[in-house]
Amino acid sequence: MPEYDLPLVAVAPAAPPATDEPADFDLFWAHTLAAHRDIEVAPVLTAASARARDLTAEAVTFAGFEGSPVTGRLLTPAGAGATLPGLVELRPAGRATGRDLEWLASGGFAHLVVELPPDDLDDPYNRIVFTNAVRAVQALRTLASVDPSRVSVLGTGPVAAAVVAAAGLLPDLACAMVEGDIPAAHKDSLVAFARRASTPLQLTQGAGAQVLLEEWGFNAALALAAMTGSVERVVECVLTTESNPATRRTRWIASHTHLTDVFVPQIAY
Repeated sequence: MPEYDLPLVAVAPAAPPATDEPADFDLFWAHTLAAHRDIEVAPVLTAASARARDLTAEAVTFAGFEGSPVTGRLLTPAGAGATLPGLVELRPAGRATGRDLEWLASGGFAHLVVELPPDDLDDPYNRIVFTNAVRAVQALRTLASVDPSRVSVLGTGPVAAAVVAAAGLLPDLACAMVEGDIPAAHKDSLVAFARRASTPLQLTQGAGAQVLLEEWGFNAALALAAMTGSVERVVECVLTTESNPATRRTRWIASHTHLTDVFVPQIAY
């Protein structure tokens, strides 16, 4: 990814085509996020059992949509003495915690696994699931052991779309990984989020992948073009077919949580 000696800028979302984005999209999410600022995310951690001696496991509860409790599981290296890069992994609800992958925590990361309910296909904004994805990132960032500037998000299966929303609403993520199909019911909202994203993305083949690839970071590209005249893609976006998920995830997340001095437009909501 190219580096630019440019300052951070506030980028107002470009005027979208009225036919393919929900009405008042930006206003709706600005109001939704503003309504949650007075609700402290306040994660509560309690000791849990870890399968590996070099890891510490904790059950996590934080305030999600409208203050409703959301639960997760945090894995960190035992005795870590410095602030850690973080990963929020979003999974479909119902998967046993025993399937938690310890590959990243063992490598020096704070790994928060959060199970989300199925998408609400009757809600074009999918507000509960998408808001809880944002709140999960905020919860991890409040922990003293985590470097808030080095937090990534991974979404798998039916809740992978929540990563797209998180990246559109939180432009300062270290990177994002989308490993699942894009639900048709939320395509318009997810395209809108993708246009506003300024987060490096890795996605796997699936329904909607090509649309995300084409739309990701549209506003960031406009901002760079206005400042430099360049038409290059400023946000890294990779469509991968690599079959080994543990190796692929580790390489991508580790490399992007150590990037510095990269042009990252801040979207003004």
